[in-house]
Amino acid sequence: MKSLLFVFIFLLLTPQLFSQFYFFGRNKVQYEKFEWKVIRTEHFDIYFYGEMDEIAAIGARYAEDAYQEYKKEFAHIFTRRVPLIFYNTHHHFEQTNTTPGFIPEGVGGFFEFIKGRVVIPFSGSLDRFKHVIEHELVHVFMTTKLMKILSDHRLYSDRMPPLWFVEGLAEYLSSEWDSQADMVMRDAVINNYFPGLSQINSIYGSYLMYKAGESFLHFVRRNYGHAKVMQMVDDFWMYENFRELLVYVLGKELEEIDREWMTDLKRLYFPKVGGGISFQENSVRLINEGYAFTPVYYKKYNSERVYFIANIDGYTSLYFVEKDDEGKYGDRKLVIRGEKSKEFETFHVFEVKLDISERGIISFVSKSGPNDVIYFYSIEQDEIVLNFSKSYLLSISGPSFSADGNKLLFSASDQKGFRDIFELDLESGQERRLTNDYYYDIDPVYGADPDLVLFASDRSAGRNERATNLFELNSTNGNIRYITNMSWNCIQPFYNKLDSTLYFVGEKDSIRNLFYTKYPGGETSGIKRATRYISSIFNPFISKGELFYSGFENLTFSIYKTELDKSHNETDNINYTGIGEPWDEKFYLLTSERQVLNYEKEYTLDYAQSQISTDPVFGTRGGALFSLSDLFGDDNYFFLIYNTAQVQSDFLQSFNLALSRFSMGSRANHGYGIFNFSGRRYDIRDSDEYYYERSFGSYFIMQFPFSRFDRLEIDATIANSDKQVVSGIIERKALLVSNSIAYVFDNSLWYLTGPLDGTRYRFQIGYTTDVKYSNVNYYTLITDLRYYQRITLRSNIAFRLSLYFNEGKEARRYFMGGSWDLRGWPRWSIRGEKMWISSVEARIPVIDNIKIKFPFLDLSLYGIRAGVFCDVGGAWDDEYKESLGSIGAGLRFNLFNILVLRYDVGKKIQNRLTTFQEGLFYQFFFGYDF
Repeated sequence: MKSLLFVFIFLLLTPQLFSQFYFFGRNKVQYEKFEWKVIRTEHFDIYFYGEMDEIAAIGARYAEDAYQEYKKEFAHIFTRRVPLIFYNTHHHFEQTNTTPGFIPEGVGGFFEFIKGRVVIPFSGSLDRFKHVIEHELVHVFMTTKLMKILSDHRLYSDRMPPLWFVEGLAEYLSSEWDSQADMVMRDAVINNYFPGLSQINSIYGSYLMYKAGESFLHFVRRNYGHAKVMQMVDDFWMYENFRELLVYVLGKELEEIDREWMTDLKRLYFPKVGGGISFQENSVRLINEGYAFTPVYYKKYNSERVYFIANIDGYTSLYFVEKDDEGKYGDRKLVIRGEKSKEFETFHVFEVKLDISERGIISFVSKSGPNDVIYFYSIEQDEIVLNFSKSYLLSISGPSFSADGNKLLFSASDQKGFRDIFELDLESGQERRLTNDYYYDIDPVYGADPDLVLFASDRSAGRNERATNLFELNSTNGNIRYITNMSWNCIQPFYNKLDSTLYFVGEKDSIRNLFYTKYPGGETSGIKRATRYISSIFNPFISKGELFYSGFENLTFSIYKTELDKSHNETDNINYTGIGEPWDEKFYLLTSERQVLNYEKEYTLDYAQSQISTDPVFGTRGGALFSLSDLFGDDNYFFLIYNTAQVQSDFLQSFNLALSRFSMGSRANHGYGIFNFSGRRYDIRDSDEYYYERSFGSYFIMQFPFSRFDRLEIDATIANSDKQVVSGIIERKALLVSNSIAYVFDNSLWYLTGPLDGTRYRFQIGYTTDVKYSNVNYYTLITDLRYYQRITLRSNIAFRLSLYFNEGKEARRYFMGGSWDLRGWPRWSIRGEKMWISSVEARIPVIDNIKIKFPFLDLSLYGIRAGVFCDVGGAWDDEYKESLGSIGAGLRFNLFNILVLRYDVGKKIQNRLTTFQEGLFYQFFFGYDF
């Protein structure tokens, strides 16, 4: 909403002008037009759309069950109905307007406290869905209770506990400690980078911080009792410093609490070191940088390669490494660059999987537009030779070839939200659905027979109900039977026909390792262990006795290779007795009073702000700004009113009013409004005189995104302008009609102080004319090209070439000078109806981290960068006069991700670029790099 507000105010202040200030940035694309429905339960309004009725009814029951549990846990209830908004995939969730920013793939939901909205995507797993609903409702209960406690004690209710406690409490109350949480905590403790309570802000906002908070609360429960955890909420009002609250509740100094916690963690994880080995002890690490996932091995003639997905330079892409004559794998080579084009918008690093056929075809999944697409890349042809997508298949994962390479299995979510198994015939291009239910069916592979499909699912019944096990599906008759039946999860199967062995990843002892069983014949052979690592492995690939896998160690994912070892003397028997039918989930029961209804828009206040000022020269003036929006943030209304009267007689004619509506619920985002502005003005793009102007009219703007990276912008304004420089002597009346159209592209990758890699450009044309008096008539051309060439991982050279051109009667001027463009020259001192600027800047990191330790506070400052620059440009009205320039160097510092501070030193280049200034210029300002 803040970005919308800024755009809104900017448009109001310059409604009929073609400004040189505009916005790049990527697009949040609303591919879908959601038709919302609502289930009104006792305490919640459940919003959903399309074919999600079944999942929404299950989610409604989860929410009501959680309410009953948490009202006892918190000894608190909330009386205001809470809206829960469900999306049936993460792709749809990313389109939500309930939050203005982009939503990363790892976000499983959020609680937006201004309007009290809980927004959650359904990933296909009911267990995960239940967890996220409960997690977010912990936020609702904690937030509403803290606000009530603070209010009851007559304290300001604008403070909250630290994020590690807020998220840790939500995880602590909503889920059991799982293998993923255990993995990151174990790795941090064993590798000695866990910060403890005293330095926990060093991992602020990370997944490790979430799990550290949860781990600490489990530690408190084990050593002090569960009541102490909830006392931290009840007694929150007593201390403004949360560390003092911890000392009070636990009765010990923070340093002692920290030591106890660290000792507890070492006691928990160090024995596992003695019972296993690290990856480095028996494996060769193939990738030494970035994050790498899902290796597949391919050999043809004398070439041996390992293909994998990795994020090494900020873009997730497809790479390979090749074995050399000495038997070592060399440097990585890029195959397909991801996340820079609309075809490969996103590789799903958390669900990514590659497979490769005998013919050298690699299958992988990438998001493109609204849905996922399966791409087929030919190694021999070095190009994409085929792709597959269907509009009803929203999210896809786990592609796996048949032995002959003519068919492909995959897991996908449909419009109901079900995660099921599909088979694609590559010759006919037809897909076939193999399962159709709300169980979480993933990781399909072909078995001993081409009609047998092996997959992982949480449909387990009996003593291991809801555990993820491996199943066999006969695609001819639809029969499903168990392969494994364990209490710990069994996932990512890989069938090896050469030795009739089924390999898979098992989460025994909360560590993902490789296991295997004879298949067919698992009933008698049992499950045997193939690896005993102390950290988790992912996506194993076995070829001719060699094991390739992705492993998590020392806070990174990498690709490893080792010899397959079956000498571990450990077997788990499989017990198939007492299984029964798969479990059924309970639904929220609808009654005549609680039916599924169509959503009708209701608008509530987002924010309101007012200001009044007075001084002896300009008198008293003031104004107010407030906005309304609907529940989903799709429709936004902005109201602005202020008065600029300098004397009492001007009060009525000095009212400034604006009313605007922005609609963002469809792909073509648009807005329109009316305005009336009057008062004294000073416009740096016009004359050097103050003048009076009254302007009223209306405007329309539209943005149509073609993809995440490019869009079309259209705007039109009609304004009646009455301008008086000297009243009665120099006046100008006009009925101005302005319009423009622009194409914008941006696939840049940002670092701390500005773009680091990629391209940004904008082409714009416009026309402004006075249709009544013919006092104004000019056209506008803008071309802005920016390119960023990476040198090293965090350094680059940035190029900019921009041309601004206004031509005609009373054409507006552009301006430059200062830290944002032509550095060294006085800010905005160079003006003209035509203007160009070119810049080259080398940007390098200087200081990664400065830590300042005060007696009362530890302060860390990150990311001080340097730039060496050369700027050249010029501005003119009718006749070009001279080019100006500057060279120099400077420092940039991102202050708490709020503001970038800039300090430049250099020399101006004067006299048509023939001489340097005497001495140096020094310039301090703020703003991101161009």
